[in-house]
Amino acid sequence: MQKRISKRRSWLINAIIFIASFYAFRLVFDGCMNGNFNNTLALGGAVIVTGIIFWWQQRQPQAAKNLKNVDQTMLTHYRKAGMSDEDIQFFRETMSTAKDQIDQLNQNMQSVPKLRAIELHSEPVKVSRAIFKTIVAEPQKLHAASDFLYRHLPTMVDLTEKHIAISKHEVKDKDTYTVLDKSATVISDLAQQFRDDYEALVADDLSDIDVDITLAQAALKKSQTAAKESNDDEQ
Repeated sequence: MQKRISKRRSWLINAIIFIASFYAFRLVFDGCMNGNFNNTLALGGAVIVTGIIFWWQQRQPQAAKNLKNVDQTMLTHYRKAGMSDEDIQFFRETMSTAKDQIDQLNQNMQSVPKLRAIELHSEPVKVSRAIFKTIVAEPQKLHAASDFLYRHLPTMVDLTEKHIAISKHEVKDKDTYTVLDKSATVISDLAQQFRDDYEALVADDLSDIDVDITLAQAALKKSQTAAKESNDDEQ
């Protein structure tokens, strides 16, 4: 709806520009020459001006237009990560989808006792939100989280929804309980996979801090050794 209104507004602006250009050119040509030829020249000039403006409008990147409502702090954050307008638009669309899926998963995990137990034990929703926050904080990790975003998370949402639907069957037989047990097992496995996804995503951060800790310990040990030698010399 908003896109349609924007398109109508664009055509209206171009129409106004065309009419204004036509009369402007006509006034100019009326001062230089007489006859119906003036109208032809004015019409041609108006078409050219309107065409140039329309061409310029179409050249504006669609992604840039869609970023007008983005919070400036986040926009600066994306720019610092080296993202283009198209990158930012794609990133925001991807993360918006992920947020909707995480919200749905949160709702699903509270729907039936078995899923609540899995959430209590493995915390797939909490881990999903942690992954989401990590990607937002470091957009360059979007590719590294592709399995989570495009496979594991959608599968978990779909599987939990089906588990809920079967759980609500009024009459259950042996096969029903077998399917429920099997789906619960897979959901538990996926919850563990979420943890693996998160650990892989932050592995570089853990490696960096491990290096920092090692360097700090070495520096501290060196300082302590130097201090001890100094005390020995004084004695």
